Amino acid sequence: MDSVTAAKLMRGSIGMLGMHWLMSPSTNTKAQAAGMPEGLAAYAIGRLGVMGDCPPDEVIDAAYFLADDYLRGHIEAGRAVMSPAEGAAIYARICQEWGEDHLDGYEGNARLCELAERIVANASPEGAALFVGWRDQPLPESLPARTMQLVQTMRELGFARHRAAVEASDMSPLDAIMSGPTGAWNARFFGWAEPYPDGEPMRDARKAIEVESNRRHAADFEVLTDEEREEFVTLARGAGAYANERLTPESGAALPS
Repeated sequence: MDSVTAAKLMRGSIGMLGMHWLMSPSTNTKAQAAGMPEGLAAYAIGRLGVMGDCPPDEVIDAAYFLADDYLRGHIEAGRAVMSPAEGAAIYARICQEWGEDHLDGYEGNARLCELAERIVANASPEGAALFVGWRDQPLPESLPARTMQLVQTMRELGFARHRAAVEASDMSPLDAIMSGPTGAWNARFFGWAEPYPDGEPMRDARKAIEVESNRRHAADFEVLTDEEREEFVTLARGAGAYANERLTPESGAALPS
């Protein structure tokens, strides 16, 4: 399997599995139990907290697709409760626990970890602040927990390449959202105020961005051989299917395998 194909397949597969724990009701429940604020403020100090105590503008730039003032308010609310480092450590632990709950017993964990760690260790950090933050979080010894944290780290890597492709285009972040599959729903979720631009005329430009995203992400898979890339895709898809079978109402709805 060539690098571009692997990148294209993994942006969806790894991205969805990584998103699952972030959006899981159990993640919010555990975050609040650990003393974090509700909702997006926890997300802003958790997922984004890996950037450390940097200026909020740097966090906003890295997150990119959330409306600036909307995210700024949640960053401030989160930092009023705890430091970014504390929030990041809590979110990393919740990610690990999600892996324990949903990937324990998956036979491909060891090899998936081995390949993912190689990709993560060799990926360029350029323009990928959130990836770097997650990459530098300590990895646990537990295999399913380690697998899930590496999945999250690779999700941030794919996100960084997509973000760079959008930024290099003529589209604004809101244009990119509206031309995507979730459109207005995602725009509202990310704090953008209506009225929204019509995404339909931008569909072809969005397809070009997806091609560029995959091209940029492909470089991250060059560290693997053709056979290893095919193996990695198979193992990652298997992890997604395995996790789906272990979902509960508290841990979210099933994702595409």
